[in-house]
Amino acid sequence: MIKLSLVVFNIIAVIIGLALLGLGAYSKYEYGEILAVTSSSFTSIPSLLMILGVLIFILGFLGCFGSFRENRILLIIYTILLVLVLLGEVVAIIIAMIYKGKINDTIEDGLEEKIVSYIEYNNNTKNGDEDAKDIIDSIQVSLDCCGVHGIESYTESEMWVATNGENTVPASCCEGELESEICATESNNGTANADLYSEGCLDKSSSILNSNAGLLIGVTIAFILIQIVGVCLGCVLCKRIARDGYKEV
Repeated sequence: MIKLSLVVFNIIAVIIGLALLGLGAYSKYEYGEILAVTSSSFTSIPSLLMILGVLIFILGFLGCFGSFRENRILLIIYTILLVLVLLGEVVAIIIAMIYKGKINDTIEDGLEEKIVSYIEYNNNTKNGDEDAKDIIDSIQVSLDCCGVHGIESYTESEMWVATNGENTVPASCCEGELESEICATESNNGTANADLYSEGCLDKSSSILNSNAGLLIGVTIAFILIQIVGVCLGCVLCKRIARDGYKEV
C-alpha cells in the first residue's frame, strides 16, 4: 500500500513539476518587462520556480523507479533531494513575502530610473540606455499607461521638453501606431488627446505584481504540503525495506 501510494504521489509530483515550470515560464514571459525595472531578488522568483519545476519533474521519475524496484538507496537519495527542493520552495516563498510589501516602492524607483535613462537616450546623451527605452515602451503599450504617475514624467522633464517640445510624450503613451516617435498630449483645438494614456504605470504594475505574488505564494504553499506527504511516504517505505531487506539496482 505504501509502495503504491508513493508511486501515485510521484506521478502527481511529475505534474507538479510541470505546473511549476509552466508557472515560472508564464510569469517570466507575461511580466518580464515589469520585473525588468526592478533590481530586487523578487525578479529571480520566476527563474527559481522553473528550476524547481525541472528538479521536481526529475525527482518524480526517480521516485517512481525507486518505488517499483524497492531500492532503499535510491529512495534515500530521492527523499533527501525532495527535502532540498522543499527548502528551495520555502526560500522562494520567503523572498516573495518579503518583497510583496515593498513592491510599490521597488517598482517606483525602477520606473523612475528607467524613464530618466529613456529620456537621456532620446536626447542622445551618453548616459542613455536603449534597453530602458524598449522596456518602458513595452510596459506603456501593454498596460495602457504613461510615465510613473502620469504624463508629468515627460511633460515636466526639462530634457524631454528641450528635445521634443512642450505637451508631448512618447508614442507608446498613445493608443494606435504613430508615424512619429512622440505623441501630443493635446489636440489641435487645445482639448486633451483622446488617445492618450493618462494613468501612470506604477499603480497598474504594482496591482498586477501584488495580485500575482499572492497567487504564487498560495500555489507554492499547496505544492509544499503535497511534497511533505511524499517525504513521509519515502521515509516509511525506506524503513519498511530496511526491515524486510532491500534490493540492489
